Amino acid sequence: MSGDGKFTISLFMMSDWRVGTGTGARGYVDRIVQRDGEDGSGGPAAPIIPAKTLVGVWRDSCEVAAQALDSGADGVWHEWLGFLFGDQYATGDGLLRAAALTVEGPLRLPERLTRLLRERPQLAWATTFRKPGVAIDPASGTASEGKLWFDEMARAGLTLSGRGRVEGFADLDEGQRRAAMLLLTAGARLLENIGGKRRRGAGRCTMALEGPDAVPDWSITDVPGPPPAPECAIPVHTTAPAGGEQGWERVELVIAVEQPILAATTVLGNVMSGETHVPGWCLMPEVVRRLGGKAHALVRTGDLVVTAATPQAATGARTLPAPRVLVRAKGGKEVIGNRMAGSVETGKPCKNGYVVPETAEIVEPYTTVRMHNSIQDLSQRPTREIGGIYVYRALAARTVLRAEVRVRAGRLDPGWEQRMSGRWRIGRSSKDDYGQAKVTVRPVADQRGDRGAVDQLRVWLLSDLLVRDCRLRPSTDLNDVARALEQALAQAGAPGVHLEPEIAPEEGRATVAVGAHRTESWHRGWRMPRTTLYGLAAGSCLTFAVTGGPIPAHVLAEVRAAGVGERRSEGFGQLELDHDLLTRSISAGGTAAKTAEQGAAHTEPLLAPGEKGYEEARIFERAAWLSEIRRSCDGIRGDSQRRAEIVPAGVRPTQLNALRAIVRELSSGRAVSRFLWLTRKKAGRPDWPQKEVDGFRELLEDPDKIWTLLSLQEDRLVATTDGAERLRADLRAEALRVLVDSCLAAHGRAEAAGEVEGSKR
Repeated sequence: MSGDGKFTISLFMMSDWRVGTGTGARGYVDRIVQRDGEDGSGGPAAPIIPAKTLVGVWRDSCEVAAQALDSGADGVWHEWLGFLFGDQYATGDGLLRAAALTVEGPLRLPERLTRLLRERPQLAWATTFRKPGVAIDPASGTASEGKLWFDEMARAGLTLSGRGRVEGFADLDEGQRRAAMLLLTAGARLLENIGGKRRRGAGRCTMALEGPDAVPDWSITDVPGPPPAPECAIPVHTTAPAGGEQGWERVELVIAVEQPILAATTVLGNVMSGETHVPGWCLMPEVVRRLGGKAHALVRTGDLVVTAATPQAATGARTLPAPRVLVRAKGGKEVIGNRMAGSVETGKPCKNGYVVPETAEIVEPYTTVRMHNSIQDLSQRPTREIGGIYVYRALAARTVLRAEVRVRAGRLDPGWEQRMSGRWRIGRSSKDDYGQAKVTVRPVADQRGDRGAVDQLRVWLLSDLLVRDCRLRPSTDLNDVARALEQALAQAGAPGVHLEPEIAPEEGRATVAVGAHRTESWHRGWRMPRTTLYGLAAGSCLTFAVTGGPIPAHVLAEVRAAGVGERRSEGFGQLELDHDLLTRSISAGGTAAKTAEQGAAHTEPLLAPGEKGYEEARIFERAAWLSEIRRSCDGIRGDSQRRAEIVPAGVRPTQLNALRAIVRELSSGRAVSRFLWLTRKKAGRPDWPQKEVDGFRELLEDPDKIWTLLSLQEDRLVATTDGAERLRADLRAEALRVLVDSCLAAHGRAEAAGEVEGSKR
């Protein structure tokens, strides 16, 4: 075995299936399939199988295997079950063991196919269909009134794949590795259904694990037990590395979100809402782990700082928490004024969102909402005792975030920044559907040229500020903030400075705009909640009168880099001093216009035969073409003039109905001869109009005529290189049948209503 514990998961769907979102769309469907569109744009995308859903049914299958291998409900295989999937929820004081199995995001269709579907909405909608259902009255045995519903179902014949791994696999011996993979593979082979309605035939599937470590030893007899649950160990480093240089080494983390990130959650009932940024304290553990042992000591001394990761603007510019002195139009995003630069009569203050400092443009990132549940084994339903149904609102995928890591110059070895590149797991539930991100590192330099502060200092908080009062209680009092800022200035080289908060407005201009924020978090190692952190909220703006100044520019730069207050290394207490945005006059319509689309949309090359996703694309293409054929035929039958070209007036219904049989024999080659025999001149019956006869004969003889008549947007309905050519040949007969049947039905209704000239009622 290779020793990394990584493998590929493949799931082949043998029947129609659905993993729902728990919601519906009024007027369309009652239960919606979960799709891959996690950017919040609302566009159609490919259906997926969430990792949480897969892990749930996979655990059930492994429980069956463990029950058989242990010949009972207890034994070494049940210990391996707890090691791989973690302990189940139980009421009690014992700590639950974390799962070693990690599934890196949902199971998806091949990547190239998913990108093609995102570019082609008609093709993406064809990945699913609507299936009607009805409730049966137990007394009468008939359908209940008002109980008709429609479920969205994904199509059969698809292969979805993903990646998984076993954490700590390298620390296991050879026998333990074989036992772990044996149980996972046995459970995979026993997994036969997934998703909703699986007890009624939906979701039939086969699951396979592929990889060098995914080949089990079925002949294993002496099964070793799993390692014990690890204790929470905190590395201790008594001394921080010394450095003789002044200033800071700064790098920027560019975080490309691949799976929704759920960080700094606020819990309201069963709804957990994450922040639209990633706080520094959420990034800190991964930064320290990658930098190594010295970083722990630097955190304690404040010589290593990790700032919050805020969303990047469409132009690529970094954003900062919007200052509360900015005023935006009610119901809109445009900034219409700055209360610190002058009075503003209308609008509402910016209490959320992020601002591009150069343009004063407000950026609000997308979020995504997912519903989950915990299933009780006995009832096979979500119950309140084990968590029930819960909802996550998380920062959407395909968001780009930017943060900074600052280290005192000379404290770490050269090249330390490159150790932070790679794939990260961030935030809550990062072992399955959330928290996967790709991080790249690039250097950054402070471009601001400070002039120093003379008699007034304006402060803009870029993160929550934690300070304490004289009794060591968390405080939001401005005097306590002034004292903490004085201490920071003294440590940076300005010991004689005294700050006095300015609260009263000056000539109609605001001098202060603050808010409070509470941070609740969870310690993963201890598996316990952390202490509540309460302080001034990010975006708060304050003004202080300076005595004992001026404050040198290098002191302001040091305070800006190091932060103020408590827990500065975790990103708290970050601020801007005397930023020009705070005093810049902004009027309605004066902000920079929203960035237009950058060039033409990227077009993904089509899939070639034999490429991954080709067979799945053929299924979607056929469904999309059939749907568009019916839609185009509906347009023709609704137009009396175009319908008359297919079904002429003045012809007897018995003759017209013979067209149904003719278009069903295209493959035999008899269609043209039968049509000519049908339309021949014969005494005692009206003649067929020669123009319509010639037109219909051309439909039967020319393979391209029907497609010219239907005018399908073929380039938007294919994802394969040979898709249009192949579907034109395969669906020509079906298109003719649908066209003739729909036109004959519409003609019969119009003739019965007397709307056809020359008809005999």
